Amino acid sequence: MEFKYLAGPIVELEASATEAVDNRVKEMRQQGVDDILSLGVGEPAFDTPDNIKQAAIQALLRGETKYQPTAGVLPLREAICKKLEKENRIKATPDQVVVTAGGKFSIYLAFTAMLQKGDKVVLLDPAWVSYEAAAQINGAEVIRVPSSPDTGFSPDLDRLSVVMDDTVKIVVVNSPCNPSGAVFSKETLGSLAEIAAKYGALLMSDEVYEYQIYGQEHYSPGSDFDNIITVNAFSKSYAMTGWRLGYSVAPPEVVEGMLKIYSHSTSSVTSFAQWGAIEALTSSESAGQIKGMQEIYRQNRELMIELITQSEYLDLSVEPQGAFYCFPSYKSDLGSVELATRLLDERHVACVPGVAFGECAEGFLRLSYAASPEVIKECMARMESFFKEL
Repeated sequence: MEFKYLAGPIVELEASATEAVDNRVKEMRQQGVDDILSLGVGEPAFDTPDNIKQAAIQALLRGETKYQPTAGVLPLREAICKKLEKENRIKATPDQVVVTAGGKFSIYLAFTAMLQKGDKVVLLDPAWVSYEAAAQINGAEVIRVPSSPDTGFSPDLDRLSVVMDDTVKIVVVNSPCNPSGAVFSKETLGSLAEIAAKYGALLMSDEVYEYQIYGQEHYSPGSDFDNIITVNAFSKSYAMTGWRLGYSVAPPEVVEGMLKIYSHSTSSVTSFAQWGAIEALTSSESAGQIKGMQEIYRQNRELMIELITQSEYLDLSVEPQGAFYCFPSYKSDLGSVELATRLLDERHVACVPGVAFGECAEGFLRLSYAASPEVIKECMARMESFFKEL
């Protein structure tokens, strides 16, 4: 197709691989394919807890239906600051917090505020699919620094140092990591912040999976370093994916730029939804629900690791220490896109091809264990059957 009206960066932009898988699953279900099972989309199988829903309902009923401050209602930003200080040891004031329509929009706003043609963004592969797109939309060049399963997919600091110069504006780190499940050490995250600072860059720390950690403590580099943009969301932690609520904490200059763009785009997050987020952050009931979800993720993780270990065709060289994904390599000559496409078409099992997360991840598949144990078992059985018949 010849594109007459689209801007060059948009013509060249690839659609989100993870969203494409989920959209294809929904499309097939609408067409009457009723036995599709998904290990693809990173979405909790849980419903949003009732106390959070009720808080939003009550806000709606009492008239919280008007325009709100662009950065978010003050009680929510205050609750975020208290949470950050208590759990992440990040000291922030409400004017440093921007509440956004999902964590993804926080990333986009920060990129749009900071980037222009000639700037660079460094991604530590394997990296979540939308970082690159957000940089490309804003005219920046993306530099990808691959890691290896031999080192647990930990960032290669030597390679990072080689590609750094004063045109790099942002280095992105995601710990716990989507897709690998790697959790980076405090020392590694500190080194990343120091390397970025040496070249006048900011480290964007995407911490949306902070509660999905198994056997380690979460570390936020924003607790010790000033050149940090901390991004988080309510989607994974509180099973609030459809609410589209995220937030970021950034240096004042970046916040000012983000709010300028925000004020000319969506203006603010849905007003009554923000009161559900306040309940999520402040309720003791919510704290107990998080622990319950964590335990189920832990059990699902053990189940998927066991099934992959038993497989003749999958190899999990790096066991996930966080998030809710396994990232095994597979024994086949098929590329990961073709393999994932055939699994969906022929066995009605959805997963995400590894190459979507960087070239170093070709030959891998991302499998989400946020599904139910029954779905995990059936999906793995179908995959095993598929590989046998290849």
